[in-house]
Amino acid sequence: MKAWGLRSLQVVLIFVPVGVAAAFLAMQTSSQPAFCGTCHIMKPYYESWKTSTHNDVPCVECHIPPGITAELQKKYEALSMVVKYFTGTYGTNPWAEISDEACLRPGCHEQRLLVGREVFKNVLFDHRPHLLEMRREKKLRCTSCHSQIVQGQHIAVTESTCFLCHFKDTKLNEGTARCTLCHEIPEKLITTAGLSFDHADVKRLGMECTLCHNNVVKGDGDVPQERCYICHNDPARLARLGDVELLHRTHVTEHKVDCLNCHLEIQHKVPKELEIVATECQTCHVGGGHSPQRDLYVGIGGKGVPPQPAAMYLAGVRCESCHIVSHEGRKLASDVSCMSCHGAKFSRIYEDWQTTLAERLQKTKELLAHVQPLIAALAGAVPLAAQQSLQRAQENILFVERARPVHNPGYASALLRQAYEDLQQALRAANIEKTLPAPWAEAPYQTKCTACHLGAATLSKETPSGPFRHESHVARRGLECTRCHQEANYRESHHGAPKLQCTDCHPAAERMAQLQPQECLQCHQAQIPTRSKLVKFPHDQHISMGISCALCHQGVTQQSHLDFLRSGQGVPQLGHEFCALCHQSDVPPQGGDCLKCHTDF
Repeated sequence: MKAWGLRSLQVVLIFVPVGVAAAFLAMQTSSQPAFCGTCHIMKPYYESWKTSTHNDVPCVECHIPPGITAELQKKYEALSMVVKYFTGTYGTNPWAEISDEACLRPGCHEQRLLVGREVFKNVLFDHRPHLLEMRREKKLRCTSCHSQIVQGQHIAVTESTCFLCHFKDTKLNEGTARCTLCHEIPEKLITTAGLSFDHADVKRLGMECTLCHNNVVKGDGDVPQERCYICHNDPARLARLGDVELLHRTHVTEHKVDCLNCHLEIQHKVPKELEIVATECQTCHVGGGHSPQRDLYVGIGGKGVPPQPAAMYLAGVRCESCHIVSHEGRKLASDVSCMSCHGAKFSRIYEDWQTTLAERLQKTKELLAHVQPLIAALAGAVPLAAQQSLQRAQENILFVERARPVHNPGYASALLRQAYEDLQQALRAANIEKTLPAPWAEAPYQTKCTACHLGAATLSKETPSGPFRHESHVARRGLECTRCHQEANYRESHHGAPKLQCTDCHPAAERMAQLQPQECLQCHQAQIPTRSKLVKFPHDQHISMGISCALCHQGVTQQSHLDFLRSGQGVPQLGHEFCALCHQSDVPPQGGDCLKCHTDF
């Protein structure tokens, strides 16, 4: 017996240390991240950890909170997981919790609460109130915002959690959904899609962010009851679904369950382009409702013209941003809409758009009404090409009229111009020799000036030097706006101010009589007619012979030029005697055919 007891003691003395050593070795081995990755259900988490910002931190540093008791407990749980894995009793959805103490321990993020406000993706954020104060009557934890696995990134910021807390059951730009709660107003000039906007005016004028930044929140963050069945099947627990305080305390505060495990996602982002026109109006106006206006704003829907989105559409401005004027239960747009963002000067721009676009539409419709009976009166079958051109012109005109051209002035004008060309093409295809007058004059180029000043190409203005016609300078000669006007932001006082005097380009009074033909032709080459009301006179033939303009246009002065601009009357009244100086045999009484020079009258 004594020998048996001695051997038992020896066995104990041998195996107990070995067991302790084995247990210690097992605990140490199970503490290594690579050991976690050996289990196939843990591989996705292990792979995300390897590429995360925490890949130099062992798993147990976060998953085991500080303190010897907690560490022993976690070691036991880790070994239990190993046993369950080998016995096949494990679950396929492993659950782990990370306490705030693990994150805020010395050597990690213990200073996080003292950092103060910092910028994360252009958003101001302060950890202290979120962790130390109640947020919406809820106690948040680190993992409330830093998900344990988000899109393959371990412990990344779960932005959807922020949106859920700030926007659920809250109107945009109110309460926890206030824009300035997270975003500073950028006091600088921002240019988007060719439009410049000074955000300093937002603060100065107290403008609403939602005038432009609307439709930036999607989703309601509700909790479908069926999500509870993923984890629970106890009727007693399911019966307490309506106890919101209990649910948040149990899931968020005590067990750090990710918010999106229960709640549907709320998205907060700048909408994609087509989402900009997905407005509340569509709940009633679908199909044949506001779709023409929407299509014109997007820059589609016409024929023969490439897509041309409105600058405001490209800048993210939604329908509701302009339709802010209440009228008989509806929201209308007016010059007030423009002035609310761009200032009082834009009242004139809006009026110019309305007037100019209405005139262009009306003139194009008149041309259509003129061409239709000409083609209808053709004997025999109308050529297919003529029918197609006429049909396309009709469709573009009708589309612009229904869509209201003010929604996209540039695209609307291009479609009306295309309609004019199609009407002309219809006449040619039908072998009708007729040239339609151009519906309107416009600049032969597009600049940021013409984006707003639609009618500038035909504008006439009285100046100290006399009337000034943009048509002769812009539409005919193609001069850039900045040739004569100062270029500046539209809010600056010198925006568009003249930087030239007429005499900077045109001769002074004392030189008018000595002008050479090439100097006159700087302005008049596109305006010289081949005939007047009484006389056919080929200017080009006389000019090519080197004859001075002053020979016929005697006594020309600055005042006579101004009188011509005002009245349109300035043709010299020269008699037969003057023409006979060169054309002796062609002028009465010597002889000649009267109709050689004179028109039929």
